[in-house]
Amino acid sequence: MKINLKVIALLIFIIFTSCNEQIPKEISEEYTALPEKLDFNTHVKPILSDKCFACHGPDGNKVEGDVQLHSSSKAYAEIPDSNGKVAITPGKLSKSEVYKRIISNDENLIMPPKNSNLTLSLYEKAVLTKWIENGAKYEKHWAFIAPKISHIPDFNRDEVRNDIDKFVLSALQKNDLQFAPIADKETLLRRLSFDLTGLPPTLEEIDAFLSDTSSDAYEKQVDRLLSSQNYGEQMAANWMDLSRFADTHGYSVDRYRDMSPWRDWVIKAYNDNQPYDEFVTWQLAGDLMENPSKEMILATGFNRLHPQNMEGGIVNEEFLVEYMVDRANTVGQSLMGLTVACARCHDHKYDPITQKNVYEMGTFFNNINEAGQISWNNAMPTPTLMLPTDEQEKLLAYMDTLIEDKEQEIIATKEAANSTFNNWLNSKSFHTIASGTPKNGLVGDYSLNTKELKNKITPFGKATMKREYTEGQPVNLTDGYLDKGLLLNGDTWLDLKDIGIFGRAQSFTIGVWAKIPEDVQNGNIFHKGDGAILNAWRGYHLKIVDDKLEVVMAHTAPDNQIKEVSQKRIPKNKWTHFSITYDGSSKATGLKIYMDGEELKTEIIIDNLYKDILFRNGKKEPALQFGARLRGKGISNGVIDEIKVYNRELTNLEILQLANNSMLEKLKNTENISDLSIEEKNVLKEYYMRQQVEVAKNLYPELAQLRKTYVDSVEKVKEVMIMKETAPKQAYLLERGVYDARADSVFPKTPEFLVPMDKGLPKDRLGLARWLFQKNHPLTSRVAVNRMWQHFFRIGLVKTSEDFGNQGELPSHPELLDYLAITFQESNWDMKAFNKMIVMSRTYMQASTASEELLSKDPENRLLARGPSGRMTGEMLRDNALVASGLLNNIIGGESVNPYQPPGLWEVNGTKYTQDEGDNLYRRSLYTIWKRSIPNPTLATFDAPSRDVCTIRRQETNTPLQALVLLNDPTYIEAARVIGKEMTNCDNLKVGIQQSFRKLTGRKATINELNILLDLHEEEYQKFTDNPNKAKGWLNTGAYEINKQDDKALIAANAVVASTIMNADVTISKR
Repeated sequence: MKINLKVIALLIFIIFTSCNEQIPKEISEEYTALPEKLDFNTHVKPILSDKCFACHGPDGNKVEGDVQLHSSSKAYAEIPDSNGKVAITPGKLSKSEVYKRIISNDENLIMPPKNSNLTLSLYEKAVLTKWIENGAKYEKHWAFIAPKISHIPDFNRDEVRNDIDKFVLSALQKNDLQFAPIADKETLLRRLSFDLTGLPPTLEEIDAFLSDTSSDAYEKQVDRLLSSQNYGEQMAANWMDLSRFADTHGYSVDRYRDMSPWRDWVIKAYNDNQPYDEFVTWQLAGDLMENPSKEMILATGFNRLHPQNMEGGIVNEEFLVEYMVDRANTVGQSLMGLTVACARCHDHKYDPITQKNVYEMGTFFNNINEAGQISWNNAMPTPTLMLPTDEQEKLLAYMDTLIEDKEQEIIATKEAANSTFNNWLNSKSFHTIASGTPKNGLVGDYSLNTKELKNKITPFGKATMKREYTEGQPVNLTDGYLDKGLLLNGDTWLDLKDIGIFGRAQSFTIGVWAKIPEDVQNGNIFHKGDGAILNAWRGYHLKIVDDKLEVVMAHTAPDNQIKEVSQKRIPKNKWTHFSITYDGSSKATGLKIYMDGEELKTEIIIDNLYKDILFRNGKKEPALQFGARLRGKGISNGVIDEIKVYNRELTNLEILQLANNSMLEKLKNTENISDLSIEEKNVLKEYYMRQQVEVAKNLYPELAQLRKTYVDSVEKVKEVMIMKETAPKQAYLLERGVYDARADSVFPKTPEFLVPMDKGLPKDRLGLARWLFQKNHPLTSRVAVNRMWQHFFRIGLVKTSEDFGNQGELPSHPELLDYLAITFQESNWDMKAFNKMIVMSRTYMQASTASEELLSKDPENRLLARGPSGRMTGEMLRDNALVASGLLNNIIGGESVNPYQPPGLWEVNGTKYTQDEGDNLYRRSLYTIWKRSIPNPTLATFDAPSRDVCTIRRQETNTPLQALVLLNDPTYIEAARVIGKEMTNCDNLKVGIQQSFRKLTGRKATINELNILLDLHEEEYQKFTDNPNKAKGWLNTGAYEINKQDDKALIAANAVVASTIMNADVTISKR
């Protein structure tokens, strides 16, 4: 019968081809074997994407021969300058250049060309031939069509446990396969426990499950594990890879940063079963939600977890672009399964992602007050969120109250002094105000008349000229405002050494006479703080920016600072007095600029100083400096003179004294009070209240002390990076992805080839998050459920979980994928319910053993004819050893820790690894410090990523190094010794080995396994008895100590047995 069918098929083919174009003989057999109807997404698109799109795909900048095959409109169109040729003419092979080229034997015509290193198989040629012949119908890529449930296969309840099984069993039967038996209870519980908590079951939990004969015994274990606090840790472990979480900034310097509060939030969100849509929305745009809580804002740290560069000499703007593109790529890949980064420099070669799409997506994340070059002084890059403990929050609130009360007391005192001021004014006491320099609070007074650069206030105070950390630069004097002045060359600076070191709680005043050359439009006048942008402008400065004055007080620019710019331009080539005053309030209203005694109106760029402007790093604080600065130009050929520094805020009238302003003399000569203007009266009143009212004078120091206590307390508070929306910044499409190659302006927009953003949504990160969860979005739910499936089965239904585009693999069970996607949506994105559905399925509960025939037919278990299996992650292996030995410190959350690590690894980039002590050595691997440039060697050996970028799927390797880690890493040796010590407490050796085997593997050892281990023990015990020195490595590695009276040879032999079990396949694999 089969022969007859083949003959009939061949006759049909001969008749068919005789009536149409002749198909080459070599592909005719493949042609006849094809299904009657080809599916574009299943059969045709993968071939076009793999073999054609690199030269003839969506990237319009890289098109060969003016032929594009990614869309029907392009493929059916006449090829330019070809005399009417068409790439594909539906139904007509002889008029389709694609067909002619793929069957050609001419090296000059054949496609793909030889130099592409691509070839089409006979099957692929047959598919393309039949597709063109049948009309060359294009269809939208399967992943870009919203999921739908078409049909749920029907099976008896005895055969399936839930709907997942119906889809899987239907596919199995089409391949003449059936489910494997359900795994035994010990195997099942171990698999379930590791999948849901990352930890092994205890002996008590195993025994309880084995003795529970109820019909819902397994479900009770599922519910118990889902409610465990360790569940959140296990789920968070995957999210750490996806979110590129690390404890260091990356790049070559790669210094420490603490984002552990964000990790704690992720753990809590999983444990609280926060709906997935809310979980993601908070991370993308929690700060933009209505009345955002601290948790919502903290969640946005997700967007800031990328590497950040503090290397000297980099271009700030370049790395702002890097960060923006990283965020767009992370969202695209983690939430939509799109390789967005591939379109950064040009249109995507395979998917309909244009280069413009990348920058439009990036624009959603562009409106943030951050720096491309982060601070060298280890400050957390802004913007940040302060996270005080409950005790700190109470203290700060109390201090706030005290400060506010003291400020009100000062106001009341001033109001009460109004009448006495009028008496003082009417008595013309202001006539007695002395001219010249105010003396009260003067701590620095430099006339600059001699090269000694002395401070008149102290006989030992001398300034020095510096350049790039080098003291003793030449001192050049010239004509000054009074006598001589200091000539600046634009590259060196005058360092006042110990003068001008003020924190944000301290009031101060700085004044200087300066003569600015005509050609100077930008340059530093004075500053306190090293390195300018290197230290994120920590300190304060007054500088010329585009002929205006800029004053800054910064903890970490650009967000944690006060920044003002004068509205008035500065005069040139004339002596001008510049001064700033500050009242210690940490507010822009308390920071003033004066020019020639006149308070300047300013534009407040930012008013957000909430941490100190001192370095507080245990090193000598940089002092006040005049002229250039490290990484900051000075004033070439400018001259400065008569520097005055005060440890208090001078009044306006006192500034007039410093500046020799004529208004002062006018005031002193005014006889009729009615002749005084309102402004003049206010100047006098301010002076009177600050310098004449004794009660007020005493209150200001008290206020300063309260503010200092508050500032000192704030410095102890942990802060984390977050998102904080600013006014929209203009973004651009960047040619070739280069930061300064700006082309067209771009605005926030979602990719048009997916679904349009609902009209009512804002064009910001919150709108983007809402768009991702629109009901008709084709990718969000698919990608999420596929990633969760991957967690349990090692491989997603779409194997390329990071790529749902044309180069990604087709789903093994497309109907199941869509069913899961829609079910997840309809459950209100309930992650625990979804995970429970998976682990309750017959598909998940199958035994993982397989016949050679099945392994040969389906080596990756894509058909799901057996349960999941594979080597556990490095984190699971380490945690398993810690649990089995009883060493695990199971505290949830907190900062990362430094467990055992070979010495010297970190020294490659100038840092030192300081190993922790005590319980911190035994915390879960989730909390192991993650240094990007040098990841933990144990975890890295077991394929943990560096987390420089979003990682959806870890690579899987099998190397000798992995066995060496399990044999030699101190964690495993120490755990084996502790287990060995515990074995001595058992009734006999056999019982001890069996108990240890169960702890490490989750099941009892077979008789054969026990005998092998007993023989090993006998051999090792004899060896250590005969030569005690050989036991030292087993006894001395790690911090856990044994008692002096213990039988060391016995413990060492026991440790060898435990180590052997640790290295066995049954231990390191999750079956």
